[in-house]
Amino acid sequence: MILEILLVDDDPIGQYLHNSMLNKCDVSGQKMFENGALALKYIMEKKDQEILFLIFLDINMPVMNGWELLEALNKTPSKAAFKVVILTSSIDYSDREKADQHAQVFKFVEKPLTIACVEDIKANADLASFF
Repeated sequence: MILEILLVDDDPIGQYLHNSMLNKCDVSGQKMFENGALALKYIMEKKDQEILFLIFLDINMPVMNGWELLEALNKTPSKAAFKVVILTSSIDYSDREKADQHAQVFKFVEKPLTIACVEDIKANADLASFF
């Protein structure tokens, strides 16, 4: 199984900052998408491959938001596996509760992404063999 890292966020400045932070933490090669629909299209093109997608996912985006992407992934049969980090500016507790309802979501992070957070994800998300 191979690891693919997806950064799904409609804010180009946020994408740049989070991409830079991931690269600084030796997590490179991520693909960036400005909404859930584009990420879903990419994932569906690879659904028959044994891939672990680590998805850094914003909630509020146009076209297809983060919740809609999670619902679509739940309904789509795939050989791929998903681990999702909700990466959002939302401080609404109901968003945290909603994230807990999705088995793929293992971390809820308020923006911006930090070195400590990335290192924690690498150490505690059963991803050590990929880095």
